[in-house]
Amino acid sequence: MLVVTLLILGFGLLTIYSADNRDLSLSSVVFKQALFAVVGFVLMGLLAALDYRFLRILSLPMYGVGLLLLALVLKFGTILGGAQRWFTFGPLSFQPSEPAKLATILLVAGFIAMRGNHIRGPFSFVASGILAAVPAVLVFVEPDLGTALIFVAIWFGIIAVSRTRWIYLFGTLAAIVPAYWVAWYGILGREPFFHQYQKDRLTCFWHVDADTFGFCSNVVQARITIGQAGLSGHRFADAAILNEQQGLAVSTSDFAFAHSIGNFGFIGALALFILYLLLIWRYLRVAQLARDEFGQLIAIGAATMLFFQSFVNIGMNVGILPVVGIPLPFISQGGTPLVTLLVTQGILQSILMHRHSLAFGRK
Repeated sequence: MLVVTLLILGFGLLTIYSADNRDLSLSSVVFKQALFAVVGFVLMGLLAALDYRFLRILSLPMYGVGLLLLALVLKFGTILGGAQRWFTFGPLSFQPSEPAKLATILLVAGFIAMRGNHIRGPFSFVASGILAAVPAVLVFVEPDLGTALIFVAIWFGIIAVSRTRWIYLFGTLAAIVPAYWVAWYGILGREPFFHQYQKDRLTCFWHVDADTFGFCSNVVQARITIGQAGLSGHRFADAAILNEQQGLAVSTSDFAFAHSIGNFGFIGALALFILYLLLIWRYLRVAQLARDEFGQLIAIGAATMLFFQSFVNIGMNVGILPVVGIPLPFISQGGTPLVTLLVTQGILQSILMHRHSLAFGRK
């Protein structure tokens, strides 16, 4: 797991280095990302040494703090690009929705494990959904549709492998269509829940030529960048020249995949796919080896988060999914997402390390 993570992270640092005009100064994006990686690995080691079962006690306070921060960012957060998602501290920023995802995984996993067979009842099913829905709604208000969907995906992944009734899951899926209609058009005279820029992004998915010189141009240029990369890409070609020619914006975040494939080509894309599949498999392997349901569900939640973010980001870069602003794990710029992912892996390592002690305690 650690080796695969290092390889993906190295891929990401090279991508950011290229996209940021090969800047290696102390104020460069890649230098800051590397520092966050160091912090994340230190926290990973600390969490790996801690018995993960202790987090079951801390999950509710962590969740509560996460909700508090999500509420405070709506009032005191920095507005950037029309969204209020970050706390800014000088040159550093903190995105509370990222650790809130981990807190939600822990609490939902702990709740379902605690309920046991009672999770088959409608009350427990709805209660577990509310635990994920509350932070999702707060994040959606920021507005951040992509991250809100991650909370939903995490809950669905965990609840799907629990002992809940499948009829509840099918009913939830069936509610997606009317929920989408209400979000787009509103209901009972109320304004639609989707902001105009979110509608524009979804419109670009269905009609990519709707606004060639506006937001949709990013989607078009991402496809062009990937298509022109060839077998080996442009390697370390200067991103300033590439971006000027291709017009590819946010090449260190939303469209980092397109820029990375522009540099490394089809071979790089194939290598990255394999690495992500290996990492997701390792997460699922942790779930298989875990000796209690709490550990199993944490690993499932982490695997769901990693798969959903990777699949959606790559999908929106190649044009099979709409752009919803989800970063590519370990690749896209962002300190808080990177540290959160590494902390999550530390917990998974703890599940592996302490499974033998748990088994011994049962004897």
